[in-house]
Amino acid sequence: MTTSNVDARRLNVKGLLIAVGLPMVLVGALVATLLGTGAFSRENEGEDASLWLWTTPLGELARVNGLTAATDVRLDVTDAMGNAVQVEQTDSHLLLREIATGKVSAIDLSTLELTGSAETAPGEGVRVALADEGAFIIDQTQGLVNQVDPATLSAIGDPLQFPAGLTGGAFDADGMLWIGVPREGTIVQIEPRDSGAKTLATEVVAQPRQELALTVLGDGVAVLNSTAKEMTTIRTDGRRAVTDIELAGPTETADTSPGTIASVTVTDPPSVVTVDDDQTRTFQIAAGASELLGASVEFHERIYVPDGASGIVWVYDLEGNELNRIEIDSGGGPVELYHTGDTLFANAVNTNAAVVVSADGAATLAPKNRDDILGGDAPPTEEDEGGDDEGEEEGDEESAPEVGPPGAVTNLDGTVGDGLINLSWDAAPNNGSALTKYVVEGAGQSWEIAPSQRVLEIGDLDNGQPYTFTVTAHNAEGEGDTVTSPSITPSADVPGAPGAVTATANPDGTVTVNWEEADGEGNDISGYQVEAIGPSGEQVVVGQATGNELKTTAGTLEYGTQYAFQVTTLAGAAASAPSPLSASVTPFNVPDMPGELFAESSTSAAGTIDVRWSQPSNNGRDIQKYVVTAGSQTVEVTGTTASLSGFGNNEQVNVSVVAVNEAGQSEPATTTSDTMAPPSVQISSHESLGDTINLTLAIDDGGSSDAQCTLLADGVNQDTKSCPDVYSVTGLYASTDYSFQIRISNPAGEATSNTYNASTAAISGEVFFGCDSMNTEYCDSVDGVSVYSAPSGGSNLGVTNTGDRYKAYCWTTGPNTITPRGQENDGYHEYHAGKDGTNKWIKIDYASNAYIPFAWINIDGVGKNSTGDLPQC
Repeated sequence: MTTSNVDARRLNVKGLLIAVGLPMVLVGALVATLLGTGAFSRENEGEDASLWLWTTPLGELARVNGLTAATDVRLDVTDAMGNAVQVEQTDSHLLLREIATGKVSAIDLSTLELTGSAETAPGEGVRVALADEGAFIIDQTQGLVNQVDPATLSAIGDPLQFPAGLTGGAFDADGMLWIGVPREGTIVQIEPRDSGAKTLATEVVAQPRQELALTVLGDGVAVLNSTAKEMTTIRTDGRRAVTDIELAGPTETADTSPGTIASVTVTDPPSVVTVDDDQTRTFQIAAGASELLGASVEFHERIYVPDGASGIVWVYDLEGNELNRIEIDSGGGPVELYHTGDTLFANAVNTNAAVVVSADGAATLAPKNRDDILGGDAPPTEEDEGGDDEGEEEGDEESAPEVGPPGAVTNLDGTVGDGLINLSWDAAPNNGSALTKYVVEGAGQSWEIAPSQRVLEIGDLDNGQPYTFTVTAHNAEGEGDTVTSPSITPSADVPGAPGAVTATANPDGTVTVNWEEADGEGNDISGYQVEAIGPSGEQVVVGQATGNELKTTAGTLEYGTQYAFQVTTLAGAAASAPSPLSASVTPFNVPDMPGELFAESSTSAAGTIDVRWSQPSNNGRDIQKYVVTAGSQTVEVTGTTASLSGFGNNEQVNVSVVAVNEAGQSEPATTTSDTMAPPSVQISSHESLGDTINLTLAIDDGGSSDAQCTLLADGVNQDTKSCPDVYSVTGLYASTDYSFQIRISNPAGEATSNTYNASTAAISGEVFFGCDSMNTEYCDSVDGVSVYSAPSGGSNLGVTNTGDRYKAYCWTTGPNTITPRGQENDGYHEYHAGKDGTNKWIKIDYASNAYIPFAWINIDGVGKNSTGDLPQC
């Protein structure tokens, strides 16, 4: 949906399929006030860059101002929850198509009246398109493009017929509609005319029946051909480029994009492809693969990628470098991007969260559920805030009021002028359901007033004629009790108006209003009435004074919102014309208390507390600093984190944080935290292998993120590393007893475990020497197998024979190979059948440092030629 100028608002997702119910009845209470304030006027698009954004759970539209990032109007849509609806809008018209039924409705935004309806085939396959130049109902399935009157939805001329199965359907900045015809491999430019739509141009962009997605750019159009993996761009000056692109998975593309660069989101694996004529780039993005990864757009040389799964809008430069992560509470639903002029909007349809992004990339949260605006919930009255204190303390849920129709207004009265009455009242209790309107009746007339309006000027009355008026509050549950005003009589005998009204915002949340005394014009002046007028035109009486000064009550006016003031002179019930407006002022007060305060021991420094919190409402003035106090330490910071040090080990520290703005400091947020403690460690159990002992540690790191552990094996430091749950001691001998300790350290101190004794797995072997059963020339010369103090050398420690068993510790090698067989003078003899020749020696427990050739010993449980799990010495 666009307007004809360059600031045209354009929808950035396919058809804006929003979960709403088709509204046949809109809240009429807003109509008169909206017409009076011009809330729907878009005559100056450049200065009023606003869009209506949807919130699914509330069934509500919120008008978000792109310049202030503030919601300035909320509109309840009756029964508008649960059904998918396509929404298109211009400055004056709103088109809604209910997907489930196919019904299309036209709403006049200047009156909020239903002005037309049309029936289409239910379900996906039909979409509507809207611009100031015209409106279309596009039957994508049937290939029909119907121009309709945007107000009545009646057909204009004959429909244009194309082959079935159309894509796209969006207006460019010149008010031309673009559609894609995949069956022909073409895109078509269509001009709306008073006599009916006309095809202006047809461009061949692909082979017939390929998959096409059409994006209307700020300059021309881009067509993604997913089948051929190429992008075609056609500029407004006729330049054309066809570029091959990488597509590794399914894609999402926008129907419109504000820049000149086309952007494609690949949802799995997550990446972005950009095309600028014949220049293309592909880069990976940090998002996870998800169906909630939406269509990306290029906006002022940045790529924005909405990610509903993570609640982030990812921001990249054109080179693919991450610039920012704009967080938005998505509520597990999609985040949708829209743009108008130099403003980008991100809207989470499942929550009240929205973000406004300016041309320089600055992102500002724009909550859609603001209460102090036209259509917002009235602030609670004293009765709402009161109740059974004892029940509240005890958490008695039954003490909460039941949701129901509103209460009655209070302080209904009026002042009079020449042929007019200014009626005013205080807000009615909403009783748990937001007020939707006030109905005022009297003098033969009836008015429906938005709930933020509590002043009504009633003119064309007869002087000297008494009048009474009734006011009834309404909410979604029904209507409240009707209240009747006292008799009020207009009079031409009124005092003069005050002059020179000034207003000053005070740091305690009040506003001081001053004015010059008025001329009574022969009437005795009894006082003055002061009214505040807000940015959306809401008008409330803030008080009366007998002098020429009034100070408002803190909290009466919304902090951070501009107000102007006017004063009328009172002479009994008679009132003057209002004074000229004062200059605008913005009420402010100290900030709210910092939220979500959390303090914990520093994980890297002893005697240090790390503190973090969330930024509170600044209540009308920027927060200048935070003062953080922990024990006797105080620091001032501008961010929302701080570290304070100088405390003892394992010390409990009281922490408080206050926010400071021009008005002063907030109430403190408080908590406690312990500092880091010295660590402790014990060896609780172990696992034995042939060359390894795995020690299971019971560790208290004292709050450190990187406690270090040192192994002491038989009192000797072996290794230092970050403490594991299981400490593996390797390089050990089998069948050996060891003693271990673990020393643990952190910045707060160190400790050593008790000594822990453990043995590696026992491995044994049995000697076999053939001479013990043979009579050969060689056997006659030896008594058995010699055991030596070193492999192939050293002292001869003695002999051993077949059947002798020993613990084995490890194996090593010698310089010579021993072959247990061979040809001798008296024949060929086999001294160890099945044993290979080997230069290995086995260290055994025969004596200290005793070695036997592997040729004469077999390790238990393995083959004759294997050392099994026996480690190397």
